Amino acid sequence: MRILFVSETYYPHLNGVYYFVARLGPLLQERGHQVAVIAPSEKNELTKNKIDGMDVYGMPSLPLLYYPRLRFTVPVLLKARMRRLINDFKPDIIHIQDHFILSKAVVAVNKTMHIPIVGTNHFMPENLTALFNNKVAKKMIESFMWSRFAKVFNQASFVTTPTETGAELIRPKLHKNVLAISSGISLQEFNPFGSTDKIREKYAIPNKPVLLFVGRIDPEKHIDELLKAVAIALKIVDLCFVVVGKGVKKAALETLADELGIKESVIFTGFVPDEELPYFYKLSHSFAIASTAELLSLATLQAIATGLPVIAVEAGALVELVQDNGNGYLYNAGDISSLAQKITNIFLNEDSYSAMSQKSLEVSRKHDINQTVASFEMLYQSNFGTEVKALGTAYPKKRQAIFKTLISGQPVNKLKI
Repeated sequence: MRILFVSETYYPHLNGVYYFVARLGPLLQERGHQVAVIAPSEKNELTKNKIDGMDVYGMPSLPLLYYPRLRFTVPVLLKARMRRLINDFKPDIIHIQDHFILSKAVVAVNKTMHIPIVGTNHFMPENLTALFNNKVAKKMIESFMWSRFAKVFNQASFVTTPTETGAELIRPKLHKNVLAISSGISLQEFNPFGSTDKIREKYAIPNKPVLLFVGRIDPEKHIDELLKAVAIALKIVDLCFVVVGKGVKKAALETLADELGIKESVIFTGFVPDEELPYFYKLSHSFAIASTAELLSLATLQAIATGLPVIAVEAGALVELVQDNGNGYLYNAGDISSLAQKITNIFLNEDSYSAMSQKSLEVSRKHDINQTVASFEMLYQSNFGTEVKALGTAYPKKRQAIFKTLISGQPVNKLKI
């Protein structure tokens, strides 16, 4: 099959959407499919580059004012360019990742092309409205964003999202079947061979237990909660809090660490290359995340794939990855004292640590990237009109039943792959 991914962000802008396409696309190519990507160009002109082994077509774009690292696709002549590119590539399936400018253009153009569209939702408006203090304005903006989302995704042939939590969130907003398919992770990649000594030396990480956070250092991640809890926990246990990532709140959080008197126990690494990231998980004792708006949390998935116990806020899809007193601890958003107690427990209670680590590995196996690729391949096949029985015995009977249901047109709202 010929599969065309459409995304409003792509390399060099590293985020969950990019990693989803960058993992899924090459593995689909290994299975014999032809894959291409449409994304904003890094300049205000059409481009074509080979990235992650795939042809990436860049549409003319401009930098966003507040987030200059992201690009805004220029709408002028966009539909004509999109139509020409689709006619050239001749996709059997179009797979959109959002409801923004490029995806809207694809949906509009496709009204006369009738190519099956799969839409995967990675979107939560809270990630874009975290800076709004006015609750009424915030609610109005989020409501508007969801209405724009529904307008685009209701025109897809089928809709997926990485977790059942996310599926339950968007089902009431759509007139389409919504299926939970994990974004997936390479279980081997996050269990690397080799020593972590070079990483400790490069980033000046002391030889003591490490509490790790990985992700954007932006307001919606609530890293200030983690810092305040670490300040309390440090009175009882000696640890180093390592924050991996970049974002608009980095300077403010560095100032906060200084004000809390924990500057010497906190390391902000800034951007870390992909090849180094697995070693940060490997050298860490546990992982913490305070974000309340996660549809999956790739970083948390990476942590449990490494066997790390996780301390997470009880919100969003994090409850699907973290089982309280199972592979870590959950705490209520904003409860700094409870968060500090969880951090202390996980560093001092060695008796339960091994069991939690094994449980994390067990949970991570449900998100094996190979299962994700197989699931999307079947979804593409069903949308393309291929009979499920023609797929043979390569897939579990449960998945066979799900896709027979899809083809029959019956609702599958409570089914998961």
